Amino acid sequence: MNRNIPQCFQALSFSLSALLLLPLLSGCGADKLPATTNGASTTTTTTTTTTTTTNLPGMKSALPIVNPANPGPYRTKAIDGEEMRIGRFPAGQYGGTMVRSMIGADPKTFNYWAAEDTASTLLAGLMFSGLVTVDPWTGDVIPDMAESFKVDPDGLTYTTTLRKGLKWSDGKPITSADVAFTWNKLIAGGYGNSSLRDVVSVNGKMPTVTVVDELTNKFVTPKPFAPFLRQIGIAIAPKHIVEPILAQKDGRAAFQQLWSSNIDPQTLVTSGPYTLSRFVPAQRVEMEATKNYYMANTDGKKLPYLARMMFLIVPDPNTNLLKFRGKEIDITPVRARDIPKLLSEQEKDNFKLYNLGPSIGTTFIMMNMNRRENPKSHKPYVDPIKSKWFNDTNFRQALNHIINREDMVANYFKGIGSTLFTAEPSASPYHNTKLQPFKPDLQYSMSLLTKSGFTKRPDGVLYDKDGHKVEINLVTSAGSTFYEALGNMMVDDFKKLGITMNFQPIDFNVLNDKVSTGDWEVCLMSLSPGDALEPNDGANVWKSNGRMHMFDERKADAAGNIVVTDARPWEKRLDQIFTDGALTLDKAKRHAFYDEYQQIAYDQAPFIFLVTPTTVIGARNTMQNFVPTPLSQYTNGVHNVEEVWKKAE
Repeated sequence: MNRNIPQCFQALSFSLSALLLLPLLSGCGADKLPATTNGASTTTTTTTTTTTTTNLPGMKSALPIVNPANPGPYRTKAIDGEEMRIGRFPAGQYGGTMVRSMIGADPKTFNYWAAEDTASTLLAGLMFSGLVTVDPWTGDVIPDMAESFKVDPDGLTYTTTLRKGLKWSDGKPITSADVAFTWNKLIAGGYGNSSLRDVVSVNGKMPTVTVVDELTNKFVTPKPFAPFLRQIGIAIAPKHIVEPILAQKDGRAAFQQLWSSNIDPQTLVTSGPYTLSRFVPAQRVEMEATKNYYMANTDGKKLPYLARMMFLIVPDPNTNLLKFRGKEIDITPVRARDIPKLLSEQEKDNFKLYNLGPSIGTTFIMMNMNRRENPKSHKPYVDPIKSKWFNDTNFRQALNHIINREDMVANYFKGIGSTLFTAEPSASPYHNTKLQPFKPDLQYSMSLLTKSGFTKRPDGVLYDKDGHKVEINLVTSAGSTFYEALGNMMVDDFKKLGITMNFQPIDFNVLNDKVSTGDWEVCLMSLSPGDALEPNDGANVWKSNGRMHMFDERKADAAGNIVVTDARPWEKRLDQIFTDGALTLDKAKRHAFYDEYQQIAYDQAPFIFLVTPTTVIGARNTMQNFVPTPLSQYTNGVHNVEEVWKKAE
């Protein structure tokens, strides 16, 4: 649980953590400090579903936010010498294939620790498990591969104990040595996606992880670190496979290529409920059930039920909708514009729509504020003329105050969504409610531009104080009607200021590469948190040395470290806020820190936030034990994939 992920936004999902980029189609509980112990031995209860009476905004008929009854905690049972986690839902039938979809973009890797995009992280999350996970009802941390965990009164020491009998997919035992290797070498060394290191380090220092015995590890943080228990959910790597890779001459590059998109599935060694069986680029990803997964049903039989999982790679949301209506896809996010029609088809076509509430992610535009030279070309990353614009707060705020977010909600979402002005969305328990929304104001935007010397000439074109015409390029992910609609609306909005905006949707993976290499001017995208209840998951975005500090991303050195020498005063304050917020255990004080970070983001506008979709999932009624919750958005509601089974239609 530790990363913000870029979204090419097929939907918002929930599994790993720290902000992630997503591809978009669609469109909580109080934060608690962990209990000092968490084992497992209570009785499983039968699940019934209740709903709230909340309607989707703008809808004449009700589609209430899901509110299923909590089935209670998992319990553990020894079966043939293995400590199995026992399922919480009624026993089902084995076999069958669940079909889902990915829109527009292939996964870039199947390596959990190198994944930086939604498709990759979603698939990797099915193949690799961590010590703990987040309960999708309460948001509390609960055991996963660990049978139990304990937090000492000093707030520094965490002890985890693995389940007995855990095995990798190649049959080798999973031990505390794998845990220590993952943390002390892989994460601490910044291998793969070093955002993992960003969100678990305390004042730049990693926790120490030691082996107590074959199943037990002790984690010690330099200081009390409020989010740390949630971060222990990072997946554990197979030491016997990864260690030799890191030991190669260029181990860092070799690890980046491990289990990449040209993978031989036979080389994968996994711990999750599913593993890759076949990948056909631009067509589909096929997965099969793991035979020695550590979970059993209420009858003591091993899970998962579904024999196979398939992800169809579809070119666009319209094709995705056709495939769902044609019964080729079992579970999919649903665009707001498609909801009225689908509501009327539910009974006839044997599916149901589930409203998971406001999105846990954020959608925004950002400007490339990088003021440095590319060390390879010795040329500025950004045209110096445009760099002056992008680094001018008045310029950024002028664009912020001309965007008509209400039109976006009305025209694209058909009212099923809301405007967004803050870095933490309304679904976050840390959302700063004091920050007020505002309507587009041409006069105010022009006054800000005038302050910085911009003038709008009689021909209606905006020029800067040096006589340069203001023309900028906006890129986004292709194949998303959402991004394309928003982009075109903003082209019209910016034209009112005399700004020419050249809008170019491009392949999501190409977009991701452009952002990571600094080859862009203005970008429209979305981010999804791995843990919607923990704002420190955004440390990799908001800290100046964060791996995804995208509006001014600094590059890592050969050792994977990022040294910042040109942070702005408000960036330095954000660095301190995220450090202090993570080191503060008092919830009210933490809230004050994260309120301040949102105030800075609101005032400085490095990201200009736009809208919040309502997350709606469509699922065929053949999918049994499918019980989505608002906190299960990252998995499209399939938080209990091991227990979902498919009934013949």
